[in-house]
Amino acid sequence: MSDLFGRHRDRLWGIAYRMLGSPDDADDVVQETQVRWLETGPDQVREPEGWLVAVATRLSIDRLRRARKERE
Repeated sequence: MSDLFGRHRDRLWGIAYRMLGSPDDADDVVQETQVRWLETGPDQVREPEGWLVAVATRLSIDRLRRARKERE
């Protein structure tokens, strides 16, 4: 299961970096995505790549929303 995550790690990092503009934030999103991946059983995910991309994207959006609220 972690082998599958490793194959998509670079893509996930790229998505998070383009959304957030910070390598450190992108690393955090990828790490949180991996934690959620490990907590989810493989039998619960039909399309692993799509699931991983969706989770990384949602985590990035959440981080952007938090940052905006902190600025306000």
